[in-house]
Amino acid sequence: MPSFSRRAFLEGSFALSAVLAAGPALARSETVRLVVPFPAGGGGDVLARSVEQLFSKAYGAKFVVDNRPGAGGNVGTRQVAVAKPDGMTLGYVTNGIMCVNAHLYDEMGFDPMKDLVPVGLSTEIGLTAVLNPNAIPGVTDLKSLLAYAKANPGKVDFASSGNGTTSHLAGLYFAERTGTVLQHIPYRGGAAAMLDVLSGRIPLMIDVAPNAIPHVEAGKLVPLGVTTAERLPSAPNVPTLQEAGIDGFLLSAWDGFVLPKGTPEKTVKAFNAALQAALKDEAVAKRLAARGAVVKPGTPEDFRAFIEREAPKWASLVKTIRAEKAKA
Repeated sequence: MPSFSRRAFLEGSFALSAVLAAGPALARSETVRLVVPFPAGGGGDVLARSVEQLFSKAYGAKFVVDNRPGAGGNVGTRQVAVAKPDGMTLGYVTNGIMCVNAHLYDEMGFDPMKDLVPVGLSTEIGLTAVLNPNAIPGVTDLKSLLAYAKANPGKVDFASSGNGTTSHLAGLYFAERTGTVLQHIPYRGGAAAMLDVLSGRIPLMIDVAPNAIPHVEAGKLVPLGVTTAERLPSAPNVPTLQEAGIDGFLLSAWDGFVLPKGTPEKTVKAFNAALQAALKDEAVAKRLAARGAVVKPGTPEDFRAFIEREAPKWASLVKTIRAEKAKA
């Protein structure tokens, strides 16, 4: 989950610079903190340096990206939740932080919906189900995969980037929607998981489109479908899983921005207005689309309502994980 989140975060640099530009009363003598709840050294760290330079050049103020990784994003996001609501601390969040972690961790240290104020949804990132056609003899497409899985319950493995990650939950959702029993094989990161799919050790994985589509284009993996309601601009020839015959299969990773509880409404609206302007930028939208992400403009109220709609679906998938662990 963090890998694609940092990627989306990097691609949102234009949006963030615009948000900061319209930020309410950001004193030039103060330090503005943007909390990234994932490790330094990846896309988030690159973004941190880029935004700091943009902010310093435009305003003469210091802008610091504060990487606070740990507990699936909980450690860093708690820093946002307890910060002063003065518009000087902005947080980056994902579907994992807002909808999943509460069901995976006994204690997050904050309540996502009570202690954070939604600013705006940034993007939705489509996932792609991919199959190695050489992993299981005779299984070369969705139809043959489902036939084999139903005839051999628990004999089809699917890889994920780790327990509780989006790719794990997507695999569970795939099994649920297709009426199959699949065996989950967790890895420490998406790259390691995809490597074993490419080698044929694991036949199936549902990963974010930017990670999966290049292997499809290289002819190494067969695309079964994308998880979004519509085909991805970056992969127009790959059908949606709904088109492929799996009714009701809709699942996307997503990210957005939040502020501490108690932040004045005018401050929230100012950040949101700037974010919307940036997301409507044609160059930004094109770059995100090429990565499998779709910009999602909207108000803070839209973002809150979206989270509330998404939460039950993710909660249900996490309950499936807990049920599986209880049986083990």
